[in-house]
Amino acid sequence: MPALAVFHSLNLRPIESRLYSSHLRSKEHHTARLPVLSNFEAEVVLELEQHGVFATSLAALGLPGTSEMVEAGTEISAALASGSHGARSRSWKSSSAEITGSEAYRALFQWGLNLSLLRIVEGYLGLPPAYDGPKVAFTPADGRQAGTRLWHRDREDRRMMKIAIYLTNVPDSSGPLQCLKREVYEGPPINHDFSYPVLTHAQLERKLGRPITCDDITSCVGPAGTVVFMDTARLYHRGKPALTTDRRAIFHSYFSRTPRHPFFCERSDLSRAELENFARELSLAPQRDAVGWRDTLGWMRLVPRSPV
Repeated sequence: MPALAVFHSLNLRPIESRLYSSHLRSKEHHTARLPVLSNFEAEVVLELEQHGVFATSLAALGLPGTSEMVEAGTEISAALASGSHGARSRSWKSSSAEITGSEAYRALFQWGLNLSLLRIVEGYLGLPPAYDGPKVAFTPADGRQAGTRLWHRDREDRRMMKIAIYLTNVPDSSGPLQCLKREVYEGPPINHDFSYPVLTHAQLERKLGRPITCDDITSCVGPAGTVVFMDTARLYHRGKPALTTDRRAIFHSYFSRTPRHPFFCERSDLSRAELENFARELSLAPQRDAVGWRDTLGWMRLVPRSPV
């Protein structure tokens, strides 16, 4: 209730207009501080600006710690799969609490803090990046539209980024990550729309006023090792319901260090104290700052995290 009350107050038109002006000034002020990007990093940022989504591979990224990250995700997703007997997708929270203190979790968490990834996020957001940690997800091939398999937009920030890594081959029948193309629908102007309906495919078609065709959707199919960068705040997206084989994937989540709705963040399975311990172990300031993003929030640190 506190989070929802603050959410509605912040999005009253006069308050939001002031916040949006402040947001634009922050981006303008940070322009001179943006990192220098490699050619590949710049390509990712450009594609995200133009389309909101970019697909590549772990091999193309070539980041340190990748083999450890994949091994950890494979181990954890197998545990999730063996414990999944219902229709819902299973995420890290379905596993034992002890796993967050394991070396597997450490490998996942640290991979998401690779400096190249943080530069890409900062280049796209135009603001200092925050890291909200990893999630391992197991999606059973039951064909159901439920949870993240419904069309939705994430509500943490004005812009944000999810990086998905497929641990299994994901053809069209196995639940690829999908988004509605920006030219089809990106929502009302970003400084005026903070409603976040969760829609079935039929409901989304009614919202658009016409049937959705294959040409309207970017469907990120690919083999194991596929990596998808996506702005999940600006684009309607979903994990397509899997029909033939289960999907296993890792998701890393990022937003700006002063997110629009911080009380909808903190989806990591670590407590704040555990995150502080992680941050103290990091040797590089950009990584520590990305993990310790809550330190910049001011009074909004007092608003309890929303449980949903």
